[in-house]
Amino acid sequence: MDPLIDLFIQHLKIDRGSSSNTLASYKRDLLQFEALSPLPLQKRREKDIQSFLSFLKKKNQESTSIARKISALRQFYRFLLREGVLEDDPTLFIETPVHKKRLPKALNEGMLAALLRAADTGVPYQGEIAEALQLRDKTMIYLLYATGLRVSELITVQSRKVDVEGGLLRVMGKRNKDRIIPFPPVVSDLLHRYWNGARPLLKPSSDTLFVGISGAPLTRQGFWKTLKRLATMAGIKNLHPHMLRHTFATDLLKSGM
Repeated sequence: MDPLIDLFIQHLKIDRGSSSNTLASYKRDLLQFEALSPLPLQKRREKDIQSFLSFLKKKNQESTSIARKISALRQFYRFLLREGVLEDDPTLFIETPVHKKRLPKALNEGMLAALLRAADTGVPYQGEIAEALQLRDKTMIYLLYATGLRVSELITVQSRKVDVEGGLLRVMGKRNKDRIIPFPPVVSDLLHRYWNGARPLLKPSSDTLFVGISGAPLTRQGFWKTLKRLATMAGIKNLHPHMLRHTFATDLLKSGM
């Protein structure tokens, strides 16, 4: 890997506070661009970038994916300009492809009600901690819908940052920014029951609020499997975790906020 890529990624991480997902995506995009030619990155020009874009189009890459790669290249070369490595920006006249924005999908009232009923019933776990896991799942689903949290925020919420009585929680969002989110009494009740009754049975190994069977913090994959099982119980196909966030936003708009 060209050391300039590593220097740029460190800049994004330290100076910009970019998320781990952004860092991984940009690094992957730049490595793909680097691999197409033996020419050093600082010596590549607009024609080299155009060749890269032509290569992506021949591979039938989505316009959204191409746009992200252009953004990675643009930020990379502007970084090199600021660092004095380059005198000209080869991305200056590169155009970002126009793509139609899809409206985010949200659950309708019937689907949401079915999902909440499935959460009330619970996944048929086996063993002594089955009820604890069911209460954990129900708490997560209600909390997601009530707050519009991202899944990445849900699975990293720290217990010490939840005020159950006050109905508030603090989460670390994008670019490492804290925000305080209110939640309704029904979620307070679930959190209180989960914290005092279910969570201790799962023998948590850290301060992370939601944990798995082993007591370790719940992973994104673990939550996804749980959601898929609840969706199947509710008769909902192609349910994506982000749909709950969009449903939260849609319902806020419907209520006049």
